[in-house]
Amino acid sequence: MKRLILAAALALCATPALAQETHGDNAEVQSVPADDAVLAAAPSALSLTFEHAVVLTQVQLHGPGHTAIPVTFTAPGAATASYSIPLPALGPGAYEVHWNATGDGHAMEGTLHFTIQ
Repeated sequence: MKRLILAAALALCATPALAQETHGDNAEVQSVPADDAVLAAAPSALSLTFEHAVVLTQVQLHGPGHTAIPVTFTAPGAATASYSIPLPALGPGAYEVHWNATGDGHAMEGTLHFTIQ
């Protein structure tokens, strides 16, 4: 019985590399890179996948020293559950992404962090 309980506890603690992250108004969103990821190489895009279709209205990227880094993002005309935002070439350092979206009649926002070694 103890082994069964231990196995169940370990299964609940194990999370895949692309685990769902909770951001903002408790909206479940899966991000690549994942929140708090430490990466060996810079990602070429940021991927956000929401539990329900939303309209992503804003994406901001800040790099080392809290420097704003321009990203090419145009808000879509219709709600969708998945977004891929191309990123410029990024160097080593800590990055922070802020996003805003609307869906299900309310505004949502979130922040995620990743580091490039």
